Amino acid sequence: MLRLDPDGSRMGAVIDGAGRHLLDPAHTGRYLWSQLTKGEKTGLGVAVGHRIQRELGLADGLHLDFRVVGHEVDMRFTTGGNWMFPPELQGGLCLLVRADDASGQWSLGLLRVRPELMRTGANRDGKRGLSAQGRSAIHWIHRDLPLPEHALRQLPADVVAAIFAKSSGQARTEELFQQAQLTAITTADLSAVTMQLDGVKRAREARRRLASRGVLVLNGTHSRDCEWASALGLPVLAPSIWMSVRLAPAPQHDDSPTITLDGIPWRVARPGDPETPLPTAVLR
Repeated sequence: MLRLDPDGSRMGAVIDGAGRHLLDPAHTGRYLWSQLTKGEKTGLGVAVGHRIQRELGLADGLHLDFRVVGHEVDMRFTTGGNWMFPPELQGGLCLLVRADDASGQWSLGLLRVRPELMRTGANRDGKRGLSAQGRSAIHWIHRDLPLPEHALRQLPADVVAAIFAKSSGQARTEELFQQAQLTAITTADLSAVTMQLDGVKRAREARRRLASRGVLVLNGTHSRDCEWASALGLPVLAPSIWMSVRLAPAPQHDDSPTITLDGIPWRVARPGDPETPLPTAVLR
C-alpha cells in the first residue's frame, strides 16, 4: 500500500471524491457527511472501497473484497472510532479506513482479525467492534492525514448560514467570496452554494461584479492569477482552486507585497482601508 500510494494523496482524494459523489452538492447544496442519510452513510464505505480498488488497481478477491500482493483483504470503513467485524472475518486480514470530514483527517491501518481483539458484546448480526487491545494492534500505514480542504467545512456556522441565506446562486457565490477571503475555494464549494452544475460560471461572474468592491477573485487555472497570488504573498493556487482577496492602493514607501494594475501598485487591504474599486484591467 505504501508503494502504491507513498504519501496517501491518492487515497485521500478517493475518500473525498466518494463523499462528494454521495453529497451531490450541485443538486442538494450539501457539503458535510453529517448531512447524508443513514443509508447514504452506509454507502459511503462501499463507495470508498470500490474507488480504492479501482484507483490502486487491486484485483478482486475470491472471498474478501480484493487482493493486495496475493493476500485476500477485506476493507472496513468508519467515520467514528471503531469498526464492526462479522464472524466470518475472524482470522482474515482487514484494511481499516477511518475518515472524518469534520476534523478533515483520515487514516489507513492493517489488522489480522482475531477473537481476542474483539469486544465481548455483539450486535444482532453477530458483528463485534475492536477492544482497546484490538485498537492497539492496528498497524497504521497512514495516520491522521488531511483530507482535501473545502472552504464550507472550515468556515464558522454563522458565516455559512449567512452565505446560504442569500436567495440566488449568484448572490451566494459572491457572499462566499466576500466571507471566505484568503481561503481555498473548490469547485465542490461552488456547486454547493450555487446548487447548480455551472458553479464555475457563477464564480467568473462574481469576479467581474466583486471587482467594483475592491475584491479580486483569483483562479489557479490562469497563469496571470497565479503570478498575482505569488506577488501578493498568497498561498500557491492549485489549478482547480479559487481564492478571493480585497485589495487597496499601496501608499508610497509601503514595503508590502504588491501587484501593478493600470500602472498603480495594489496590496492586500487592511481593515481600515476604504473600499476601492479595482481597475477594469482585472476583468479581462
